[in-house]
Amino acid sequence: MSGEKHIPQVLVVGAGIAGLAAARAIRELGWDVSVVEQRPGFDGIGTGLFVPANGVRVLAALGVLDAIACRGRRIGQLRVRGAGGPAEAMACLDRVWPGVGPSIAIHRSLMQEALLDAALVPVRMGVRLTGIRADGTTVDVRFDDGGTARYDLVVAADGAGSAVRGLLWPDAAAGYAGESWWRGVVRCPPNLDDWTLTLCRAGNLVTIPLGAGLVYWGAGVSCPAPFRDEPPGRAARVRDRFSDATGVAAAVLDQVTDDAAVQFSAAGTAWVEDPVAGHLVLIGDAWHATTPNMAQGAAMAAEDALVLAQELNRDHRPSAIGGALRRFTARRLPRVRHVQETTAMRNQLAALPLEQRLGVVPHWEQISVASFAPLVSEP
Repeated sequence: MSGEKHIPQVLVVGAGIAGLAAARAIRELGWDVSVVEQRPGFDGIGTGLFVPANGVRVLAALGVLDAIACRGRRIGQLRVRGAGGPAEAMACLDRVWPGVGPSIAIHRSLMQEALLDAALVPVRMGVRLTGIRADGTTVDVRFDDGGTARYDLVVAADGAGSAVRGLLWPDAAAGYAGESWWRGVVRCPPNLDDWTLTLCRAGNLVTIPLGAGLVYWGAGVSCPAPFRDEPPGRAARVRDRFSDATGVAAAVLDQVTDDAAVQFSAAGTAWVEDPVAGHLVLIGDAWHATTPNMAQGAAMAAEDALVLAQELNRDHRPSAIGGALRRFTARRLPRVRHVQETTAMRNQLAALPLEQRLGVVPHWEQISVASFAPLVSEP
């Protein structure tokens, strides 16, 4: 019928933090949003997340903070300590993030659950994109079941190994970042209240209380080439590598006994200078994945989603989407570049021999404040 207002049709690829946050934010504009996810389900997300204050600020702006905060735990300090020595320091998060708000740790599955409930959009699981044409003002996509569809906007939020990026930016494959990580969740020992980094001979061990009596642990090693660690015997190998850990870190590792509950992966990086192709845009790790050194993955993903929706909201006409995507890129580039560059610097510190890493401990709060200072302002 002539004169009817066209409601923009949007496809979000990926039902992780970036995708669900984007779906929520764009749906709030009154646009028609659907989500596809190549995983068959959300089972098996057995790790934790630390969301720094800049990410928590965005979750509040998206209207999902209450649902997430009640499932997680507020973190007040970043503590660093030597595995067996007296070196110890703390960075107060109120000084790292002055006036921004709290930082929260949460089990990843609970974060996913809260965002899924808040998105209020249909999510098709087990669906993969096999073809994309984004050279005009609409985007044509083909799915692995042979179906096709046309959208006014496609938001690719399908992670560091993004299939969408592979189709449209084939030379921008994810690369190895020089680190490999074991991860898991166990019961939280008494007296573990802070985000704590323990510097061990083999690498760095992070322990983060999640609430509900649980703690998330991550054990990372620096290595010039990626390697595999098969599940059989994996838990024992982690305990052996980090056997010099003491105190609460050792109490956490003592519980790492189930091979099936220990995840292992090489940390990957991804970067595309211009994340826009026609009316398609990359966000989150699909655009700018880094190692977990700054714990900014979830925060940057949420910031991307909010800023994208803000720019789309300036003009709801489908013909204005291209300009919105250009403004989105211009706003985001300084922050995501800072995270990329600062993470690379912190990765170099993490790869130093233990004696040199211990030398950094007295400067811990100074390094923390400097690392995050450019992210204190609104995105």
